[in-house]
Amino acid sequence: MKKHTQDIYFTGYVTVLIKGDRPELFFNQLVQEKVLVWDIIKKDSQTCEAKIRKQDISKLRMQRRGTGYKIQFRSKHGFPFLFTALLHKKPLLLGIAISILSIFFLSNTVWKIEVRGVSPELEHQIETRLDEYGVRLGAFKLTLGAPVDIQQRLLQDIPDLLWIGVQEKGTTYSLEGVPKTIVKEEEQPGPRHLVAKKKGVIVDMFVSEGVAQVGVHDYVEPGDVLVSGLIGNEPPPVNKDEKDKTEQKDTRKHVAATGNVIARTWYNVSAEVPLEETYTVLSGKQDNKYAIQFGDSFQLPIWGFGETEFKDSQEQTSVRHLRFLRWELPIGMRKTTEYERVTKQVKRTKEEATAQAEKLAKQDLQLQVGADADIISQKILHETIENGKVKLILYFQVNEDIATSQPISQGD
Repeated sequence: MKKHTQDIYFTGYVTVLIKGDRPELFFNQLVQEKVLVWDIIKKDSQTCEAKIRKQDISKLRMQRRGTGYKIQFRSKHGFPFLFTALLHKKPLLLGIAISILSIFFLSNTVWKIEVRGVSPELEHQIETRLDEYGVRLGAFKLTLGAPVDIQQRLLQDIPDLLWIGVQEKGTTYSLEGVPKTIVKEEEQPGPRHLVAKKKGVIVDMFVSEGVAQVGVHDYVEPGDVLVSGLIGNEPPPVNKDEKDKTEQKDTRKHVAATGNVIARTWYNVSAEVPLEETYTVLSGKQDNKYAIQFGDSFQLPIWGFGETEFKDSQEQTSVRHLRFLRWELPIGMRKTTEYERVTKQVKRTKEEATAQAEKLAKQDLQLQVGADADIISQKILHETIENGKVKLILYFQVNEDIATSQPISQGD
């Protein structure tokens, strides 16, 4: 019987008294009608007490009709009766509701904002931007963007930030940033030469430390010494036949050669551009849809749940869960943003495709040689049209610093 009654509290049960001649027979009739009866106690020859489920009360009354037995309900137990009793205590219910709503509201309010890892000036910029986004003390978190959205906006709006992490810890927003410019004390270089890292013709040079080994208009190969880190005269070679003559020591000063050596270098770069091209871009238009999400699947739309007018779109979804004290509830606000995508088709003439290929080749080369290098001339060596694409091989002349450091070994 315990197995059948272990969850009875949630459905409710009552204790009843049955009065009449041989009341135990009445309970047998109830059992035959598949009414669950337990804890039967015989009080006297005319009275029995037992417990039955709330849902079987109607069957009990129907079975009593015409039998002469009297029914008396002694007590009621279980959640349904407790809930009914609470409904009659409106002040208590109102107080409980206000308390729950207050805790819920306070649990979803921003009470603290921490910013670490940045200077006071940059911290002030971050706090100012957060205030513009609505992330401030006392703000309701459901009205704010997701932490990843706040992170992207901060990186976009504050150029001095290299990276920033945004974490939502209960009622606290914790941010840790990394500034773009980190000043580190440079290590003092040891003795070194400056050597050529690629072939070229010297067009200009400036030496602040060391001795120049080449001049303007000289052609150099990779590995050639451009600026020596040894200052002074090299000792003359010792004549092995003069045994009485002691070997002369190298008295040259060892320094870290420093300077810039600009050389004319050459590159062949390939590039290709299609005469016709189709690509997809975002138009800038967007639609927002909001829904209350229960668990992982069920959603209740509350705003913008109509069909979108976009023929093609890209969807981005974020869910902000509600909190109650330190617990995250399985209820949240789901925001779905649809961005309109449009397809564009470009048709180029041969001249336009050639100009575009030259531009792309120059951009790729600039990335390769660095922003300080100067591309001084370009020339098309070969041009073909294959499979609807203009293919070019271009020749570039560049003025760039070709010097790189090489430590001075003991044998130098």
